Amino acid sequence: MILIIDDDASVHASLGLLLKQAGYVWSAVSNRTDAMTWLNKQECALVLQDMNFSRETSGAEGLALLREIRALHPALPVILMTAWGSIPLAVEGMKLGAGDFITKPWTNPQVVQSVQTALGLAQAPPDAGASVTSREQLDDQFDFGGLVGEDPGLLRVLQIIGRVASTDASILVTGESGTGKELVAEAIHRNSKRRHGPFVKVNLGGIPTGLFESEMFGHVKGAFTDARTDRAGRFALAHGGTIFLDEIGELDP
Repeated sequence: MILIIDDDASVHASLGLLLKQAGYVWSAVSNRTDAMTWLNKQECALVLQDMNFSRETSGAEGLALLREIRALHPALPVILMTAWGSIPLAVEGMKLGAGDFITKPWTNPQVVQSVQTALGLAQAPPDAGASVTSREQLDDQFDFGGLVGEDPGLLRVLQIIGRVASTDASILVTGESGTGKELVAEAIHRNSKRRHGPFVKVNLGGIPTGLFESEMFGHVKGAFTDARTDRAGRFALAHGGTIFLDEIGELDP
């Protein structure tokens, strides 16, 4: 069951229809009090929550409700929604435990993707491989070819890979140069539902600023000087598989 918390009945109807078409069961309430009463009585898989329930547009009401929900249901995924979106508000919501932040008006594919990702992460075992005591046991569960080692720190990384690979969540891999970030990305792909699709690696540090848009999103013939043919972008080439944005920290803002 997905709970929609929003004071606008039209939002209930629109989101409810979208969720129903995507195969989900939903319910809706209009304010904080009804939301907490509902959550204390019903089983809930995910919350889609507005940030404002009155004329105020600061998002403070939504953050307060989010704190209450996380206090009583720490594992329940929450997606925040607002027509008054801002980066600081989104960051604050994420710090409090929100899984995603959607601005109104939303796009239907965006909402469905966000819901699928949040539910996928919630349904993944919280500590995949927590009982694993050896590299051999991990290799029995997952495909970690290319990743060599049995250090406890590496085993914890492999356990995380096994957990997140089954979802469609965007994943940030950090580490110094040479520590194997690309190998981790490849392992995530091999253990995902997209394993039979392409694995597209993009070295963002090597793409000139002027060519970034064309490289990533493609172009059509005649779009600019020397554009003699249509060209598919890297995201289109990776469709159905995984795109690895290497050295994303080197990307010009």
